Amino acid sequence: MKRLLMAAFLMGSAGLVHAQPVDAKGQYEEAYQAMLAGDFNKAAGGFAAAAALTDDAQLRMAANQLARLANDLAARNARLAFGPEAPAQPAYPMTSPGGPGAPGGGVPLVEGGQNAAVSEDDARDGGRATFVTFTTIAALYSGVVLDVLLEVDDVRSGTLVVMGTTTVGLVGSLYGTKNRMMTGGMADSWTLGMGVGVGNALLLGSPLGLYEGENVDKKVTTTTLLAAWGTAGAGLLFADRYQPTRAQVSVTGTVGFMGVASTLVGLAIIQPDDISGNTFLTLTAVGLDASLVAGGVFASKLDWSLSRARYVGLGAMLGVLAGAGGSLLLLSDGGGGENSARLAAGLTLAGMWGGFALTTHLTRDMAPDYRFRVKPQGPQLTIAPTRIKDATGLALVGSF
Repeated sequence: MKRLLMAAFLMGSAGLVHAQPVDAKGQYEEAYQAMLAGDFNKAAGGFAAAAALTDDAQLRMAANQLARLANDLAARNARLAFGPEAPAQPAYPMTSPGGPGAPGGGVPLVEGGQNAAVSEDDARDGGRATFVTFTTIAALYSGVVLDVLLEVDDVRSGTLVVMGTTTVGLVGSLYGTKNRMMTGGMADSWTLGMGVGVGNALLLGSPLGLYEGENVDKKVTTTTLLAAWGTAGAGLLFADRYQPTRAQVSVTGTVGFMGVASTLVGLAIIQPDDISGNTFLTLTAVGLDASLVAGGVFASKLDWSLSRARYVGLGAMLGVLAGAGGSLLLLSDGGGGENSARLAAGLTLAGMWGGFALTTHLTRDMAPDYRFRVKPQGPQLTIAPTRIKDATGLALVGSF
């Protein structure tokens, strides 16, 4: 918990000092020096003695309060540091002990309201722009779907419908997020959920029979739209509950799409007999969803920064390129015989996961996300000169 502690070391004016008994002045001076030396136990006793010896109400009040402060600092095992060697305060929030994967874990525990130092991604409105942007795009697509459902043939009417839904999406998302929590992780979860919904709708359209019978275009576009909004909402609710970082959401998406690729490549390696098109699409959708769940569990344990997550995602993509390109170079002349396709698929799969693992290793020394950086050990103090009316002294500012 951060507090701002300020205590004025009132030395008094010349007349005040001369009016005090010598013992009171001596005790106060000794306690003052002990406080500057960081000996808070000695300072507490000295200030208490000065308060007992003096007849001046103002000095007694100051000594009592400083004794109380010194006692509190001693009880907290506080340390005092001066000058450029004083450790800097962290410019990022600490997290709850539960960790990023636990319910309520990973939530920034920052006090001080608007003035608290947090990373931009963890700020209350850190993801607002992303949320508004993708909500507006989804609203535009909703207008296109409405045109299809309403069978709008007139160009002007269709344009008005699209412009109207887009406006509603823009204005609604802007005012809906005003003064509300929308972190970067929440907005990215919303966007990822939207993409996952579209992917599932397109993959499962044929197995669900959406391409059969009449009004195929209406069934497909409506299902895709509802799936996109539904999974986006689910992603947002999940993120609001667990508060993932942007990196955790990014890794979840990377693992999810790597799972799709692994499913496709795995089928190419196995080459099962008599597999229907609908079964193939269903297996791909299951691979996507299962990988997203696995990716979410894996990512919840990570303290990666967004930069590291993006490097790892790039590494996986380059691994695919290396595996596929290498297979073409090695097997394009038919050197693999009838198993050339299986070997090429295996090299591509190995390249993708190898690129992911290698980049993870190479980026291991990158700084973690601001949320998970180590808090300086022990309370810290900074001392600055101050003056209250005619009394000179020092101000103590620190975190405890």
